[in-house]
Amino acid sequence: MDAEQATWRQEIMWDDDGKRAEMGEKMFCDVSPHIMLNSHGVLEKMASGSEGMEFWEYPLPQLEIIILSTFLFWRFFDILFKKLRVPIPKFTSMMLVGAVLSEVLQSVKMSWFQDIFIHENKYMPNVAETIGAFAFTLDWFLRGVTTDVGMVKKSGTKSVVIGFTSMIIPWQIGKLIYSSREKSSIPTMSGMEYAIMTFTMSVTPFTCLNMFLTDLKIVHTEFGQIAQSSGMVTDVLAFFLTVWNYVSRDDGIRMGVAFMLFFTFLFLVRQFMHWVIRHTPEGVPVRNMYLYIGLLLAYLSYLFWSHYLFFGPLGAFILGLAIPNGPPLGSVFIQKFDSFNEGLFLPLFGSLTMIKLDWSFLRKEFGNGKHFEGHMHECFSFLAILYMTKFASSFSVAIAAKMPLRDSVILGIIMGTKSSFELAYVLQAFEKYSISLELFTLMGVYILVNSLLTPMSIHILYDRSKRSACYGRRNLKHNSELQTLVCINKPDNITSMISLLRATSPSKDSPMDCCVLHLIELVGQANPTFISHQLQKPKPGSRSYSENVISSFQMFQETYWDSASINMFTSLTSAKEMHEHICWFALDKGSNLILLSFHRTWGPNGNDIISDDQTQRSLNRSVLKRAPCSVGIFVHRKPIWQPKSVESPCRVCLIYVGGNDDKEALALADHMRGNQQVSLTVICVIPASHAEENTKRSRSQMADMNSHEEKPRDNSIIIELTVADGTETSKFLHSVAYDYELFVVGRRSGIGTTVTKGLGDWMEFDELGVIRDLLASEYFPSRASVLIVQQRE
Repeated sequence: MDAEQATWRQEIMWDDDGKRAEMGEKMFCDVSPHIMLNSHGVLEKMASGSEGMEFWEYPLPQLEIIILSTFLFWRFFDILFKKLRVPIPKFTSMMLVGAVLSEVLQSVKMSWFQDIFIHENKYMPNVAETIGAFAFTLDWFLRGVTTDVGMVKKSGTKSVVIGFTSMIIPWQIGKLIYSSREKSSIPTMSGMEYAIMTFTMSVTPFTCLNMFLTDLKIVHTEFGQIAQSSGMVTDVLAFFLTVWNYVSRDDGIRMGVAFMLFFTFLFLVRQFMHWVIRHTPEGVPVRNMYLYIGLLLAYLSYLFWSHYLFFGPLGAFILGLAIPNGPPLGSVFIQKFDSFNEGLFLPLFGSLTMIKLDWSFLRKEFGNGKHFEGHMHECFSFLAILYMTKFASSFSVAIAAKMPLRDSVILGIIMGTKSSFELAYVLQAFEKYSISLELFTLMGVYILVNSLLTPMSIHILYDRSKRSACYGRRNLKHNSELQTLVCINKPDNITSMISLLRATSPSKDSPMDCCVLHLIELVGQANPTFISHQLQKPKPGSRSYSENVISSFQMFQETYWDSASINMFTSLTSAKEMHEHICWFALDKGSNLILLSFHRTWGPNGNDIISDDQTQRSLNRSVLKRAPCSVGIFVHRKPIWQPKSVESPCRVCLIYVGGNDDKEALALADHMRGNQQVSLTVICVIPASHAEENTKRSRSQMADMNSHEEKPRDNSIIIELTVADGTETSKFLHSVAYDYELFVVGRRSGIGTTVTKGLGDWMEFDELGVIRDLLASEYFPSRASVLIVQQRE
């Protein structure tokens, strides 16, 4: 072959089957430019002129442009919705990118822009779509890893009935509607298309529900738990109905053999994963080799289901179910692959799928739809009837189960949500020519609109701030029962919190109702787990998650059996949702004080910092913003009370400047006065410029402490301190640093006043406030602990 024939720009003829065509007795050869991944750069275009290829025509730059574009656009929509406070799920933003790009591609006249996103050469692989398909398969595998199969057995009667009725009733109604339409007129859609629409509208996958509820931050709610359990029931029903449908139409023996082979393979994988866990030392991460083996097996399962069964991603999902969720194995899969896959590659699936829709057909059909005729009307009317049927069945069962009206409506809306599974299902049906491009377009638009409107509707109905406000203020009151929620994040918190509770003096006159919530971060598991240790006892021979917490607080309750009621719970939830769980648990239990631990841990001498947990700090800040009641952050610089003798009291100092937070701290100090072993000192810090006015006000507020008592207590004293600025305040606090075991102060005490003037410039932790930050500083010369109190607005 001469040089002229070998040029890479030479054209070649192809026949209809894509084979090289012969011209006479000679065969023309071609070196495709697409074999090269990258261009030679700008010099290539300059040297070749009009015959040279642009850099975006090469596979790798084209792929990079697509990945970068989809990533930037979906992040833009995701951030935009968050700024607008509209709780749109992440996958919806990914689909929205495809819809926007599709409109842009059809409106602009830049052919190069269309060539990048619309791959028309059927002889060259579409790398971006392939990566998107792999990402969706990986996503479903990871969802399987995080799913607890035991949820099916734990599902209550309410969840089973809701899941069964919301699946079977729409399924049967869909069949009846198709039969009636077939008899009365000639439908424009085939029976297969009606069957696919019926299945898509009837099923509510657990994985999609869990992702949806997590994005809306309502996964921990009661109706959220019921919805997830119901989704698991619909998954099981959909699986058996699909298998029955395939067996009745196709070769049942072939499918039976395929199932036997796959589930035998699944059993071996399960045993292998348990072997991996047994041979991984405690505290040591699982070897990466086992993770890569797991990924390989997931894609092999996808291929097996695609060729011998149905819907390939389901094979990867079921394999994920065989991998034990949670640490040490399931959590590692999530930590290593979930964020990367969801943020970078999964958007390719959502956006490039929506680009395939025929938006020009939609515009043409819109006029017919307004006149209640045409393809659009036939499809959307059918979908609307099935949606209302699914909503009505879920709502009716919820009402019959005596769920609140609003929660029943929200549950019905949740059960009708559509997301990634439905989009992938109709895409596969379209690629297998089971449905037309027109129906694929209509279904894609419906899924997009549904995933946009559903979270908006729930957001309107389930306004968390309004629901919290309707309960009114839940603050501390003088001589009322102290209803506390004590949060334990790590073993170090147990002793410190018990010491603090002991100082609050539970007594017959001032009883304590305490809920202890042991918080465990949930990684590698989808559904949060809540354990009530009054109702759910550990099995004989098993080890409870919260064994140390339970035994320690049981000893405390035995000491104060006549005045303190202790109820212990364990919550396994993700770090992002932990503050939500705390706030709603406090709301449900009627708590008026949430006690949290400071994120720093001090050494034995009270001066050296041995740990600085930023996750704990983020949790504290979130609870302060969302709490339905008062919040206390306890800075433990070692024991708050180490009596040298039996008569030695616990010396507590309340710093009082004024304001709601200080009043709340004063109410808590009033509870402490019930303990005769507590010596309370109230230091009223008064600005020098308003000394006389503030003195009268502070004395009036201090008098409230004794106004309700028949016999005022003598274990408290009041000291008035007049200061000119923050420097004098700091000097005084340093002078009394060693005089007390515990300082109690309001979080926002003295902010913007003369008392703290100049101190705010050196503030390190804004969640503590100015004075509290000074007392909790590593440079403050004291071993005294500090309790910061914030009153709910």
